[in-house]
Amino acid sequence: MRIYGGFHMTRSLSKLFQNPAPNIMSDIGKNAALMTDVINLSIGDPDMTTPAPILNAAEEALAAGKTHYTASDGDPEYLESIINFYQKKFNLTYAKENVRATVGAGHATFLAFGAILNPDDEVIIFAPYFSPYEVQIEAHHGKVVVVNCTAENNFQPTKADIAAAITDKTKAILVNTPNNPTGAVYDQETLQALADLAKEHDIYLLADEVYWPFVYGDNDFVPLEALAPEHTLVTGSLSKVFAMTGFRIGYLIGPADVVAAAGLLNEGIDFSAPSVSQAAGAYGLQHIDEITPALKAQFGERLEYVATELNKLPWLNILPVAGSIYLFADISATGMDDIKFSNYLLEQAGVLVIPGQAFGDAGKGYIRIAVTQDMATLEKAVQAFLKLSF
Repeated sequence: MRIYGGFHMTRSLSKLFQNPAPNIMSDIGKNAALMTDVINLSIGDPDMTTPAPILNAAEEALAAGKTHYTASDGDPEYLESIINFYQKKFNLTYAKENVRATVGAGHATFLAFGAILNPDDEVIIFAPYFSPYEVQIEAHHGKVVVVNCTAENNFQPTKADIAAAITDKTKAILVNTPNNPTGAVYDQETLQALADLAKEHDIYLLADEVYWPFVYGDNDFVPLEALAPEHTLVTGSLSKVFAMTGFRIGYLIGPADVVAAAGLLNEGIDFSAPSVSQAAGAYGLQHIDEITPALKAQFGERLEYVATELNKLPWLNILPVAGSIYLFADISATGMDDIKFSNYLLEQAGVLVIPGQAFGDAGKGYIRIAVTQDMATLEKAVQAFLKLSF
């Protein structure tokens, strides 16, 4: 029995939270908020202010009194802006019953898993992976099945490895490209293999497309839903696309029955996404070709600069920049594990990064560097790296 706040707590927590594994990302985030004089390259929150036209749209929505609930599935203008965007950008056709507004992509993913998972259903995820996926699956009593990816294959899964992980309990495969944390952009061959396996085994593909605009070099973003439309659920966010993380706005796209089930689940969570955020997001999507290229160019310049400079170090290696807003650096040549190195980097250089094992065992020996600071700050961080020796 435990005493808390004067009350006797005799009921135990959910088994999921009785002996939780260390949450490295969460701990780093909490500690970073308390730190001063530290170059924070740990968080995926762009330093840029949300573009002025989107802020103006939010202000206009406030002035017009759009401070109430929208329809549960979303404001009609916001939903229409998503539908029009996918039609124009990817030549994909959706109806309103295929789309719902969500409070960011994490909310969309949670709803999607809640809509499709039964106890002990299996979900395949590719490691290194964004760690919240795991708890979202387990919260709906699903089972996580991990397929490890390697630098030798540019952190993309192979068809053989995916096929070997599929069982009669497999319900879905989660696909995140451009990838957090590795920056990998899955090629056409990998995506086609996923589409073929989904059709063959009649399983869902959950496509996390948060970083879709941030693709560089000879790489292309190919929407998985174009290859397997009847099997794909899309979780999207405007947080990175428009540097509007604090607006907390995203969307879920998929077959009408899944989206409807997600809506029923959401009735017990938050009813509707923020009204002002939907108005701002609608404006952004309606003007995406005017807004996003500048953000993409800024991140591209930052990624190339940091990767080029840090690859001069004999004890660090970064694969050629492909996508996302992150670099995944191999620091195994230092002789330290990634947690010890991250602590050493913070103590000796004042630079905060995330150890790779925060993204699963496949991330051991790596660190994730977020280029979410301005160039002057990144130059200081690079100089701090270059002063270290092993």
